[in-house]
Amino acid sequence: MGKHIAFVSIPAQGHVNPALPLVSELVARGHRVSFATAPARLDQVAAAGAEPVPAPFRLPLPPGDGKLLDAGTVGLRFEEFYESVVEVFPRLVEHFAADRPELFCVDAMTPVGRMVAQKLGVPLAAMHPTHASNKEFSLRATVMGIEGALSDPASVEVVIGAVQEVGRKVRAFAEENGVDPDYDMFDYPADHNLVFIPREFQIKGETFDDRFRFPGPTIVERPDAGNWQPDGKPLLYISLGTLFNDNLEFYRSCLDAFGGTEWQVAMSVGAEVDLAELGPVPGNIDVRPHFPQLEVLREASAFVSHCGMNSTMEALFFGVPLVGVPQQAEQLINAERAAELGFGTVLAPEELTAARLRESVEAVAADGRIRANLDEISAKLRERRGAVLAADALLAQLDRTAADALPD
Repeated sequence: MGKHIAFVSIPAQGHVNPALPLVSELVARGHRVSFATAPARLDQVAAAGAEPVPAPFRLPLPPGDGKLLDAGTVGLRFEEFYESVVEVFPRLVEHFAADRPELFCVDAMTPVGRMVAQKLGVPLAAMHPTHASNKEFSLRATVMGIEGALSDPASVEVVIGAVQEVGRKVRAFAEENGVDPDYDMFDYPADHNLVFIPREFQIKGETFDDRFRFPGPTIVERPDAGNWQPDGKPLLYISLGTLFNDNLEFYRSCLDAFGGTEWQVAMSVGAEVDLAELGPVPGNIDVRPHFPQLEVLREASAFVSHCGMNSTMEALFFGVPLVGVPQQAEQLINAERAAELGFGTVLAPEELTAARLRESVEAVAADGRIRANLDEISAKLRERRGAVLAADALLAQLDRTAADALPD
């Protein structure tokens, strides 16, 4: 008999997207899945086979250029994050009390999902779309250390203060509602954790105990290539992702770097950039707000990427050499890890000239060591079938929970 599994996630694409193939895998096995997130993501949720549950989530950061926000904006964004916890919690408690799941599967950076699960006494699994944390590695401390090194102390203090304040408010709200007040957006692992990266990519992966399962990326190849096809030349894909992509200067550097070369270039600039402001676009460069990223990467010979974790895992899955141009601290962690493991290189902001971009792309595309490393990891990830392994882990947790509930 099928089980009811409830997913809860903030609406960021990097958090929702890795969960969707897992949703489809569970539905294909005959289980019922509901998925609570913001209305903007509910069509994707429904397409994956889940029953959409609208929830008034807000994101703490808007799309932008990757630069640190001013103090007032930082405070406002984290205040909105706290307000979404206050609004979402009672709605989801009411909804799932009336439609009780056997298991909650909650994004690790969505504390309200943990609170709802605990309030209703339902078992929980946490999903980690990026590096997980334990006693040996702290994602939060690493991110803050990078911000401290790259930014002025006053700006860093603003961010740290905002994080601490929202944490204090969430803990107080949890305590008022009779649930565990312990809260940390990064360093609070659950008893059961699904990490959507391979253990070999996880920093200090060998130190994570059996509370953590590493099914890896949940990418599912589609048989069709959508509405986009390459023209036969070596293909370069350029994208800064969906959040910190408003960077006109960077895109102009790319036009200068690759215009008139032998590269066919697909460059995604997001919805914030006015294409008219780019100036003349060379004939070998196709500029759009968005591309079907999986279809493009399937054909690509190199990828200039912000190195968000979804994009990084997709590059590894398809065996595409990376030139990392990270826009914020977590992306820098990913880019440096990819370079450390021999999957590409990283460019610092001061290196982002047209000449350096072109040189780096040509170097990684021609590097035999990078090619061999990518062939190996790509084969492993394709064989691993992350969505299948993640579903196996969730259902095994359900079976153990049911067995524990049996009388002696």
